[in-house]
Amino acid sequence: MTGTRVSGQAEKALRAAMERLLAGKPTRTDGRLIKENLYREAGVSRATMNRAPDILTEWNERTAATGARTP
Repeated sequence: MTGTRVSGQAEKALRAAMERLLAGKPTRTDGRLIKENLYREAGVSRATMNRAPDILTEWNERTAATGARTP
């Protein structure tokens, strides 16, 4: 992705975390659809998450579609 400035491993972790949170199956957090839970669920730092604008854009779009509520 053009806007992703993180390692492949970090991108993979963020995407997997996003899918778990959106599916209502968190493993490291309380499951709320907030960015803090995204990076914690992924096991990366907030700074790393912030260097992945494509992932954050997707997160914003997908959480807006849910009304920011877990399933």
